[in-house]
Amino acid sequence: MELYTVRSVVQHAKNHVRSASQAKNLSSQSSAAISKGLNKSKQSEESLRTVMYLSCWGPN
Repeated sequence: MELYTVRSVVQHAKNHVRSASQAKNLSSQSSAAISKGLNKSKQSEESLRTVMYLSCWGPN
């Protein structure tokens, strides 16, 4: 009975560590995706600004 308890505690600890590691990995991936999306948004905004500038002040 005591061996079963020890095994159960060890298994629970392993599962908890695995879950925390997976959560951290997912969090890191989402952070990278958000960052990439923000960079893409800035790039699109800059392109639009260039087009607007050229359409107003560019050669006729």
